[in-house]
Amino acid sequence: MLCDRFNRVISYLRISVTDRCNFRCVYCMPAHGIELTPRDEVLSFEEIARIVRVGSTLGLTKVRLTGGEPTVRRDLPQLVAMLRATPGIAEIAMTTNAARLDELAQPLKDAGLNRVNISLDTLQSERAARLSRRDTLTKVLCGIDAAIAAGLTPLKFNAVVMRGQNDDELCDLLAFAHEKGGEMRFIEYMPMGTVGFDERDRLVTTVQMREALSQRFDLVPAQSLDPHDASRAWVCRRSGARAGFISSMSDHFCETCNRMRLTAQGGLRPCLHQDAEVDVRTLLRADGDDAAIAKAFLEAAGLKWAGHHMSDFIPLYSLKEMVSIGG
Repeated sequence: MLCDRFNRVISYLRISVTDRCNFRCVYCMPAHGIELTPRDEVLSFEEIARIVRVGSTLGLTKVRLTGGEPTVRRDLPQLVAMLRATPGIAEIAMTTNAARLDELAQPLKDAGLNRVNISLDTLQSERAARLSRRDTLTKVLCGIDAAIAAGLTPLKFNAVVMRGQNDDELCDLLAFAHEKGGEMRFIEYMPMGTVGFDERDRLVTTVQMREALSQRFDLVPAQSLDPHDASRAWVCRRSGARAGFISSMSDHFCETCNRMRLTAQGGLRPCLHQDAEVDVRTLLRADGDDAAIAKAFLEAAGLKWAGHHMSDFIPLYSLKEMVSIGG
């Protein structure tokens, strides 16, 4: 078993397959973009698959593909098929902005992808263009329908809630998710990297979100299907609409964390909010054996904090941008 210093079992690996993205979301990337990793420094599919195979021998059972935006990585279904062939990996999920799912949903499903989480911060076209700096809401909505048609379900929708930006839209988002047979997850704004520096006033806490939702939804706490889920589940007694709240700032969930991250550049990172990682790409390209890769997993697990320090507002500008890590 892969355990950290606090006896938390690590069974879930979030894999950033690229730091490139076809959006420029205001909470994730500076308007001018970032300095992109040269392609030869990004892990190949074979390298990713090998890391996952070694991780599976340590107890990994679930992987999630992230970015940047994972669907901009060429031939992504090929990677999914390679991961699906890995013994011990029971679930392969992906977080996406859905703008390319109209063409990729079915190939990804055929390759072995189980389900998707879709970023959906607004249902208003002008607002979507402002928040993502791209006019793509129509493509996103088509991608959502394609995901449903392909069976990449149950769908989960993720909205980063920002004061004065989209916090007046929570009821509409939850109603939309319920209409599509999915769960809406509301995420507290996390001020990371240069994007988040001096932007603390954007935070809307989950308590404030639920108060806003109470205008239309009679929400009560619900049993989570996964005890390690970062999202706290609630359900509307009248309609059955499910909502999740990811309270990174106001109500930490670190005590049940079972995850680790693999960056596109080959860093095993113990926590999204912890500026530490173990370089596994160098091991791979120096012909390191599986034992060396397993040791890298154990070293990364040993670095994991008991809990993150986001609410302390430590010098967040020293952290990488969200898009560079894989949120």
